[in-house]
Amino acid sequence: MQKTMFRRKNVKAFQKVFREFVLLLDGSGLLGKEVFAVDGTKIRASNNKKMHFTKKKIEQRIARIDEKLASFYMDVEKNDKAEEALPVDMEVIQQLEARKAEFQARLETLVKTGENEMSVVDPDARLMGNNRGGVDVSYNVQSAVDEKHYLVVEVNVTNKPADHGQLSIMGKRIRKRLKIKGKIVLLGDKGYYNGRDLRRCHKNKLTVIVAKQKAGREVPDPEYKLDKFTYTEGPDYFTCPAGSRLSRTGVTEARVYENKKVCGACGHRAKCTAGKYRRIWISPYQKACRDVDERTAANPDLYRKRQMMVEHPFGTIKRTMNGYYFLLRTMQKVRGEVALLFLAYNLKRAINILGTGGLRQRLSAFSSVLFSLSAKKPAIVTACTVFMARIGYLETAL
Repeated sequence: MQKTMFRRKNVKAFQKVFREFVLLLDGSGLLGKEVFAVDGTKIRASNNKKMHFTKKKIEQRIARIDEKLASFYMDVEKNDKAEEALPVDMEVIQQLEARKAEFQARLETLVKTGENEMSVVDPDARLMGNNRGGVDVSYNVQSAVDEKHYLVVEVNVTNKPADHGQLSIMGKRIRKRLKIKGKIVLLGDKGYYNGRDLRRCHKNKLTVIVAKQKAGREVPDPEYKLDKFTYTEGPDYFTCPAGSRLSRTGVTEARVYENKKVCGACGHRAKCTAGKYRRIWISPYQKACRDVDERTAANPDLYRKRQMMVEHPFGTIKRTMNGYYFLLRTMQKVRGEVALLFLAYNLKRAINILGTGGLRQRLSAFSSVLFSLSAKKPAIVTACTVFMARIGYLETAL
């Protein structure tokens, strides 16, 4: 209880201390500031799955209650017709009607907000898949790790299960936090492979190395893969290996090419597609994706470093620091708790790199920074004091 209270009261303080400690690490020459690995992990929210509802789940609960109420109402009707009164628990009926009204109110809330799910205890948490093949009510925690000493330089929290769109956000935050003006390299797994976000990274001067997701359905015959089709730029059409034209259709941002009439009567259709006709879909972000694919293929050794860089902090936090669930609720407070977890991780890494003596020298300057922050906002004094006390404890223990 005291642990939760302390975290809840010092949410903003933890975030500020984490940012200032990263700057201390930078000033100590512990950051390379060139290559960063970005990844996300799901950490369980303070919200039981039983208190998380989707539209379908609420509708099923209402239907079940209606069945029970119908059975009770039939007993009441029989009771009215019978000469001898049958036992009917009216209190249970009232409880069922109250629960039905509660579920209907939740359903109306989902309809108004346009959401498909809601968490009752922590309204910002969402249902996400975990690495055990199941689902939990969780948050998606993003982190960026510097290549030089595997120190975490930036963190973020989102309630979106997928990592799509997070790479450019983390890149901009890294640049702003460390005041980097030139290009930086970001390493990400296939969960970050999103055309729109990759193009956004290019515009923001972020050099990206990301694994490509596996293609969906392969064509039956390799001779009819997309690279075997010839594109003619002027009239804007593709020519298939059999010599037929696939013209552009539709007015969407993506370019779609097809020829239903010719494909339907083509003798090579079974080699080209498993459907009724062949369709070529060209993404508007094709150039950005192609550049990333070529860069990733040219740097296999650098990409392989991604996993050892960014997975280690998550494993340390979850396994040795019990950081596999949150004590606080709502996105704002969870972000403060995440900052505290990664601050502790960076502190442990700094002790391993510098030793207790080297870290003690640098912390003499850091302590003045902390308390200058505290002077502006008295609420931060407690967090800073406890943080410095913890540092003293670690120095003594190690």
